[in-house]
Amino acid sequence: MKWKPRFIKIIILLTFLSLIAPLNAQEPHKHEAKKYTLAVVPQSPPVEIYKRWTPFVETLSKETGMSIQLKVYQSFQQFEADVMSGVPDFAFMNPYQVVIAKNAHGYIPLVRDKKHIKGIIVVHKDSPIQSVEELNNKEIALVSPKTICSILLNHELSTDKGKINFIARYMGTANNVYRNVILWKTPAGGTLDTSLNREPAEIGAQLRIIYETSPIAPHSLAVHPRVPKNIYQAVINAVLKLSQDKTNHGMLDRIQMLEPVKASYQNDYMP
Repeated sequence: MKWKPRFIKIIILLTFLSLIAPLNAQEPHKHEAKKYTLAVVPQSPPVEIYKRWTPFVETLSKETGMSIQLKVYQSFQQFEADVMSGVPDFAFMNPYQVVIAKNAHGYIPLVRDKKHIKGIIVVHKDSPIQSVEELNNKEIALVSPKTICSILLNHELSTDKGKINFIARYMGTANNVYRNVILWKTPAGGTLDTSLNREPAEIGAQLRIIYETSPIAPHSLAVHPRVPKNIYQAVINAVLKLSQDKTNHGMLDRIQMLEPVKASYQNDYMP
């Protein structure tokens, strides 16, 4: 039986497709992006974190061509449990957590804000308290035991200023700390200077800073070592690129990276 040329071409084409189909089944489509998680330390209520971080995560996804999912938490305990289990691919964490995460799973700090941070102690603007020594054996409102401001203040007040003893009251958020001081519920509160700077002017106007710690490197966006280097390098490049456009400054300021620079574990956090 003679085959017509058209049928021969169809047979050849079907044979070719049957050979390459298994190869295509084994390889993901080039436009099918792997999903990565970006966890954020809960310095504010979840709604506020979503509001501040969603524009950044969406922009970063667009710039890198990656699918990045924002993950927020109700408490520091939940966030740290996830990080200590190596769950997030990317995580924005405080300097203390960077060290712990590095030791636990090898998380690598990628970018941080150029400006260093300090712990501060504030009192009501009309408070008679003028110096930190006057807080000996008094209450100080803090966010959480493991926030970097609590760690800094505990360290410095136990070694400086005549080893001041104070009673810590944990409020959950910096805003709650300020509210307690403004309402005279606690004589003083401890937060980061960057936290106070983000508050509305009317909040800052009712407070007075009486103590500042030594400056240290700020929070960092870190990555789990399982993420390929070309992927997290793309994230670094994208964040640095975003800072060059002034229209992105408000977005970056809201996530505490107004002037992002490359982070170094050895130089910034290991000390």
